Amino acid sequence: MLSQTLQALERDGMVTRDVVTTIPPRVEYALTPLGEGVAKKLRALADLLEGAAAEGALGQAAAEPGEEEPGEGRA
Repeated sequence: MLSQTLQALERDGMVTRDVVTTIPPRVEYALTPLGEGVAKKLRALADLLEGAAAEGALGQAAAEPGEEEPGEGRA
């Protein structure tokens, strides 16, 4: 599965693949400029989501037992 993902990322221009002719042979991958730009955007999105989740968790902890959060309905 990992090799398929790496092949797809290479095909999409996100990473470069370099075969190093050593004994034993090895393959090195590196982000392209496009891949670096995408990685920065994904990191910013992950940071935003983590912050929002932390704020939600704090709001939940502050709610009194048995009190419904806004937007929650009873079934």
